[in-house]
Amino acid sequence: MLNNTSLLVLRLEGVLQSWGEDAKWDTRGSASFPTKSGIVGLLACAMGLERGDPRIADLSERISVTVRADRPGEKVEDFQTVTGNPLRTAGGGKRSLGNTFISRRTYLQDASFLVVIATAPALHEQIVNALKQPTWSVFLGRRSCVPSRPVLECAYPVQTDPLELIRTYPTAERTVFPVPFETDVSLPDSANHTRSDVVKPGYRNFERRHVWCGTIEAVSYTHLRAHETLANL
Repeated sequence: MLNNTSLLVLRLEGVLQSWGEDAKWDTRGSASFPTKSGIVGLLACAMGLERGDPRIADLSERISVTVRADRPGEKVEDFQTVTGNPLRTAGGGKRSLGNTFISRRTYLQDASFLVVIATAPALHEQIVNALKQPTWSVFLGRRSCVPSRPVLECAYPVQTDPLELIRTYPTAERTVFPVPFETDVSLPDSANHTRSDVVKPGYRNFERRHVWCGTIEAVSYTHLRAHETLANL
């Protein structure tokens, strides 16, 4: 976890979401949780950072992410035909399969995620301002996945424990317990794995990130009064 941090809370809800972690060419899957690269992309859109801007990789380096899956959603698969004139390979050559092919794309339907972002106070303020008045429209993983509500939930300008926050923050409607979560805050004796979702300089260049997993059996509303609404930000 970053030192001297402030927290902001996002609520990611929409009819469809899709967080590509292992998406390759014709097959575009979705991770079960929002990826860090997808969250960074959402923030970069709000901040008006063009694709390839080195500040995007810097943004990824300067934030820590904890995600609670209040509603994990149901996976649905869409079949799309993609046509080009002609279609090109990654090396710039022509595809040998003709000009049309089927692309399988996976989405999470009716999901709701609580995202807690920890970062330094100066960047925290920039992100909050950008999310309140985004330069470009933000989306939930893919451009076609539009949020059904404002993504900025609330902000904590003073240092707070992100794990304590996800244990006490109100859940979404129709949440079923236990609620799973992922975090890049080290949790001894907890299940962990790596995800290839840290944005690095260059085009579609990613690095692996260590995440710890857990579940929350119930949410305590002890700190409910401390949660500021968007109107009070």
